[in-house]
Amino acid sequence: MRMRNRLLLLLAGALAVIALALPAASSAAGCPKGQTGTPPYCTPLPSNKFNLGKVKHPSTGVVTIRVKVSSGGTFTATADLMKTAKATGKSAGSFTLKLELNAKGMAELEKAKGRQLRIKVKFTFSPTGGEPRTKLKKLIFRVVKP
Repeated sequence: MRMRNRLLLLLAGALAVIALALPAASSAAGCPKGQTGTPPYCTPLPSNKFNLGKVKHPSTGVVTIRVKVSSGGTFTATADLMKTAKATGKSAGSFTLKLELNAKGMAELEKAKGRQLRIKVKFTFSPTGGEPRTKLKKLIFRVVKP
């Protein structure tokens, strides 16, 4: 009888170890697409939507653009002939981003026909805890006469 009890205890212990090693069925499913966390505590990802607004050309080699973001995060604008512009915010709102040409861009602008340069700029918004979104927009940098 003692031998049988020991075997039963050994078998129960082995089953307990196996049960702990396997993932639980409810957590294996995970959260639905577009949400983060572990079930049943799933929360939606922050929105990565943004709008590019009015563009102004206040001075030589500089362009300002109005940007509206839907949540807090990091916003970047990059192009080959332009300095990288970056802005960080804690919440949704709008701001003005100043875009400037780098030295190579200024040289291209000076020798450009019609004294204006068309550049494809890549705008990327990465919300805090979310996935980034990118938009492309062609901007014209021009030499403004005094």
